[in-house]
Amino acid sequence: MTINDITQEITTETPAKKKSKAKKRAAKSLLWFALLGTAVLVLAEPWLLIPAALLAAIALWD
Repeated sequence: MTINDITQEITTETPAKKKSKAKKRAAKSLLWFALLGTAVLVLAEPWLLIPAALLAAIALWD
């Protein structure tokens, strides 16, 4: 393996890492948006906690 091969490998991996970082950032922002949106809905209508509690209980039932 020569230095030229190593530099080609490094340059080909760099854009994939940037794309992966952008995907992670988008996923993280979507997660926070969903979490804050759910919190707002629950604060606006507290009765929405009942179905959420039922779903959690069914999911954890083992």
